[in-house]
Amino acid sequence: MRIFRENIVSPDNLVVVKEESFRYNDFPLHTHPEYEIILILESTGKRMVGDSITEFNAVDLCMFGKNLPHTFYTKGLSDNEAIKQVVIQFHEDFLGPGFFDRKPFMKIKELFQLSSRGIVFNGQTRIDLTKRIQALTSKGLTETVIDLLDILHLLSLSSEYTLLSSTAFIQNLNHDESSRMSKVYEYIFENFKKDISLDEVASIAYLSPSAFCRYFKKFTRKTLSEFMIDLRIGYACKLLQGNHMGISRVSIESGFNNVSYFNRKFKVLKGITPMEYQRQFMSRKAR
Repeated sequence: MRIFRENIVSPDNLVVVKEESFRYNDFPLHTHPEYEIILILESTGKRMVGDSITEFNAVDLCMFGKNLPHTFYTKGLSDNEAIKQVVIQFHEDFLGPGFFDRKPFMKIKELFQLSSRGIVFNGQTRIDLTKRIQALTSKGLTETVIDLLDILHLLSLSSEYTLLSSTAFIQNLNHDESSRMSKVYEYIFENFKKDISLDEVASIAYLSPSAFCRYFKKFTRKTLSEFMIDLRIGYACKLLQGNHMGISRVSIESGFNNVSYFNRKFKVLKGITPMEYQRQFMSRKAR
């Protein structure tokens, strides 16, 4: 599997705005020359951006720079695989060459530069912009362009964000390597609930086990074992939120064959036991 290379915005369009719904998302890592703002309205799963792999929930607001490998993956990761999202895509010069080089728009230019690592916005910024971004889907082109410029302005002023990918990944971006990693991700996500050996995954990448360990840590900043535990604990959290399974069943369904080991690893990562997590979640839900 190679990274998908897309060209989305035709020369006849200034900007593309669309609302999308899928039964699940298992689209591989992909890139495109357009900048992209994605508002996830429904679903939970994994967000992969460059060498960053993190969990996402609704509502999730991200911005990705041009040619940055990214995807959202939901298939098999939760009871809520169906995904609904609003996507905005545009070229850097959609308002004309050099438009954002002008002094009044330098903050937006800086936002574009930051987005080369992928940005996830949170706090009041996300709250304030959710309805505004949704509203773009029903507006004409003139209103859309005006509102998008204002949205970019507000994003550029926000301090409520996290950068996703590391600077090392961006500086050494190699599409052939990223394509190989996409295949590894897909295999792990489809098989994480069962035992996966190092030899097995290394063969997917056509590397020796020792070479794969170095390669995998370069991309994920985690060992394969750490990555698998994070993925399984994240899936366990989704099952615990459903409140229809006991702890032992959640442990088995998440790929842990030993309940004591599951409890121990869960507490290390989440700071509380699985039972405490479930109780706290149900208590918040009941309010």
